[in-house]
Amino acid sequence: MAVAVLCFDHSAKAAPIIADIQIASGATSATIRLIASEQVQLTTFVLNNPDRLVVEGPGINFQLPPESGRGDGPIASYRFGTVSPEHSRIVFELTRPALPGDFTLTPTMGGGAFAISLNLTNSDRQSFDRAADGAAQARLKLENSSSPSSQTLIDTRPLIVIDPGHGGNDLGATGATGLFEKDVVLAFSLALAKKIEAQGLCRVALTRVQDVFIPLDERVKFARQHGADVFLSIHGDTITASTDIRGATVYVGDEKSSDADAAKVAEYENRADSNGGVAVLPSDSSISDILGDLTLRETRIRSNRLARELVTRIADTVHLNHNPLRAAGFRVLRAFDIPAALIEIGYMSSKSDLEQLRSPEWTDRMTSRIADALSDFLLQSGSSPRPAPKLAQP
Repeated sequence: MAVAVLCFDHSAKAAPIIADIQIASGATSATIRLIASEQVQLTTFVLNNPDRLVVEGPGINFQLPPESGRGDGPIASYRFGTVSPEHSRIVFELTRPALPGDFTLTPTMGGGAFAISLNLTNSDRQSFDRAADGAAQARLKLENSSSPSSQTLIDTRPLIVIDPGHGGNDLGATGATGLFEKDVVLAFSLALAKKIEAQGLCRVALTRVQDVFIPLDERVKFARQHGADVFLSIHGDTITASTDIRGATVYVGDEKSSDADAAKVAEYENRADSNGGVAVLPSDSSISDILGDLTLRETRIRSNRLARELVTRIADTVHLNHNPLRAAGFRVLRAFDIPAALIEIGYMSSKSDLEQLRSPEWTDRMTSRIADALSDFLLQSGSSPRPAPKLAQP
């Protein structure tokens, strides 16, 4: 079973409270017990690569004990949070394939609260993967439905904007085998977008989907006009001094570079407009005027959290640069109200990195890790979507 649903009338204005999450495991099954202040509408589905159980519901006020998050049996750990005021999520990391059954509801002893229980039963790999694929297809089918009623729905899931670097006349770096950075990062970005869409947890948009040049400021403008909750720019690094240097690096925007190498990378990437045949305009002075604003400071704090989440997630899949988390004044990371990061997924000048960048298997693993990092960041930060055009298919 890929999806289980428990429906009750949820008309109270105050968000329901979940005060505890209890896990009891056996040899072939486990029970998840949620202690809630009221009856709550919940749904479940499973994801693979890695294996997870997702429980979704309305906006929930989580008031859990400090030790919450530890798992037992088939559950390695769990995390929780509000994705928007109307949408909350609990994600259980699984140690082995296990499928959810139906919810059961019982009043707690003494009344005043409810215990919502969900049984997990050990599953074989084939059945679990089939359930995960079925859940993903069902979510995509719902999103792509062309029925008149669906056209009036507004998708309030967080929006991730992926920015494939360079394009058109701006080739970016050239690899040892003659590959252009613009082509490598576009293929990677399209694969990442498909991975995010398959998870069904967030919306995704790309600043370009073909070989065209987009000025740097237009990329930022695209993200802001679409109400992006996260902006991630994809690039490939390069160095002419040595072909031995390799690895991925994640950057955040800051006028003060973390080191000289980061400053050089930002200077190189900021020349994209000139490389693409567009006049370089001076920086918007309003950005400088707002440097002391709380919005910008909060956004930079969140951008650093995003970067750390990315580095943590990809560490087991890619060789990291010796200093994988850096900051510099990238023009494309200038939006003061959108958490943003730029990831150099590998060195175009490294044969080892190029082999990975051209590998479908590596791309599949790497895009999975990045998609999970983006989803986890939004979950943990409690990001709520900013106003965006009210379209059924953004």
